[in-house]
Amino acid sequence: MKKTLSIILALVIALSTFAFGASAAETNKTEALFDKINNAKEVSVTLKAGDVNLFGFLRTSATDTVYIKGDKLAYEYNAGFLSARAIYDGDNIYGILPFLPFFYVKLDASVIGEPDLWGLLGGASDITLGVLRYLKSYNETVDGVEYYVEEFDDRAQVTSKFYYVGDNLKMLKVTDAQTGSIQYTYFENISFTVDDSVFAVPTDAFDLSILLKGLVSGLLA
Repeated sequence: MKKTLSIILALVIALSTFAFGASAAETNKTEALFDKINNAKEVSVTLKAGDVNLFGFLRTSATDTVYIKGDKLAYEYNAGFLSARAIYDGDNIYGILPFLPFFYVKLDASVIGEPDLWGLLGGASDITLGVLRYLKSYNETVDGVEYYVEEFDDRAQVTSKFYYVGDNLKMLKVTDAQTGSIQYTYFENISFTVDDSVFAVPTDAFDLSILLKGLVSGLLA
């Protein structure tokens, strides 16, 4: 779980820190999106995590979502009616099952340190300033869906293509010409409002921390 959470956080940070070589007169969708994330006080990013077979026969689509609001952080894995959520409130980490809100597990937040989420975003912005250069925009049809594509490069070997339906980012394709590698990231949703209920721990639930602490610690390791 910790590894997955780290990947999604890295993606959120990357989305909020790229700067572009587009002219001042031209504001593209990607630049506008990143500016909005940079100035946001709350954000959630949902990524497609592929299909899974529940119980060996029930096929469903899974997603990974990270939520940031103020100094609160939550990560949720959702596979149909099965979901698991980890909540960080600055002091503790809580593990809950939203579909079964009868118990929770609590760990001291020291297992992951005390991340300064918004400070991290700002610092990374300074480090990666000027990484991407805007090249061109065009329409492209992929699997029967027509996308509006904005293409960037890193002034070297890497090309990044951002695929939109309307103003909604749906796919990122990164190609490294030197290694020949191609990586895809599929976006389910990006939102700039996060409900406080995402970070709520059932007050009348049973605390199973002692029984399950070893298991949860293993998932976060």
